[in-house]
Amino acid sequence: MLKRMQSKEDIIKDQYMKTLTCFLQDSTLYDCLSINNLVSVIDQSFSLFDVFNVFIETHIDEVLFWNPDVAYYDGVFTQTDLIRIILKCYQNTINGIPNVWGNSKNQVQPIMEEEDEDRTSTPVSKTQQIGQEQINKLLIDLKTISVRDWFNSYGENLHQSSLVQADMADNLNDAIKKILKQGVTRIVVIDTESRVIVGILQQKDILAFLVKGFSQYFHLQLSQKSHKIEILNENKQQSEQHELEISYFSERILQLNDKLPFDTNVYDVFYKLIYVFKRNAIPIVDANNQYLGLIDRRDFLFILKYQVYDMLNRQAIDLLNFIRIEKSKYAGFCICNKELFHMKQTLKEVVENLLLSSRGSLVCLNENKEPISTLQMSDLFKICLDDIEIE
Repeated sequence: MLKRMQSKEDIIKDQYMKTLTCFLQDSTLYDCLSINNLVSVIDQSFSLFDVFNVFIETHIDEVLFWNPDVAYYDGVFTQTDLIRIILKCYQNTINGIPNVWGNSKNQVQPIMEEEDEDRTSTPVSKTQQIGQEQINKLLIDLKTISVRDWFNSYGENLHQSSLVQADMADNLNDAIKKILKQGVTRIVVIDTESRVIVGILQQKDILAFLVKGFSQYFHLQLSQKSHKIEILNENKQQSEQHELEISYFSERILQLNDKLPFDTNVYDVFYKLIYVFKRNAIPIVDANNQYLGLIDRRDFLFILKYQVYDMLNRQAIDLLNFIRIEKSKYAGFCICNKELFHMKQTLKEVVENLLLSSRGSLVCLNENKEPISTLQMSDLFKICLDDIEIE
């Protein structure tokens, strides 16, 4: 059988992976750590309301819970957990179901059912409204129910099993293998000697480190070898690995095309993000399927910050407009924010723009302004690094 002749893009991709693997093997988790990776730790006795305020005031993505009984960390709590709790509390409040049976640890009974991740029906009727009395009841519950009581009622252990750990002296190549193999988005970094947690690295942190360090490493390697990568074409020109266009991965990218109409209930937007699409962000389109904007999980913090819980029963377009008004108050927001990408951009350009995106996602539009793909950190992480051999 004749072997297919490698294209220019195939050769660039192969060389890119070889150089990238060497760079990752020469770099440690310590090299990748920054002040932004410091661990936030809180006690499980904190109320849900207090924990939510930590997220709002510090703009963090996760916290670790400290368990004084064993004098160690008991698990990680993320923004996704935050949204799950609010959605469930909101649903319970509307339906007149107590969130926990009392606030004493001994009184708590397991009343919560596991969410069906394949469920596609709307969990809250669009005709159901939440009144001020119900909002007051919701706020009282959030301020009086502790994290420990909530998770006891849920029968969970704060995802302790998902605390994937690595030594800060480990090389990045091994850490990435662990992330991809375990299917997680973050890894807990442990000090080599004290065995204390010194930071949490997310996929975006590793991508940011690649953007800063890989170009220098790449050019250093070229100067040491005294030549560039040769690509056989009619002009016999030389080409750098950074010229690899994102369109090379279009088959995978174009499969990431979920979207929701403008009149979708906001509760359902976040419910489907977590349980149906399992994505961080979703494009919202008008009646003609044209792009209106992105809603991502972090936008939920606006609802918490301003306590506009009635927004959960409004349309997605209302939330988009609310977010635009709030973000317009910050002069520098539109200057650095990136939201779109196109297939002619290089892989390096898309990664850089994704890191500059306040939404953590980029949307690709066709000539009719219709969204055809949405890229998030985990997608590019897999695209850039998925070819690393996992043992």
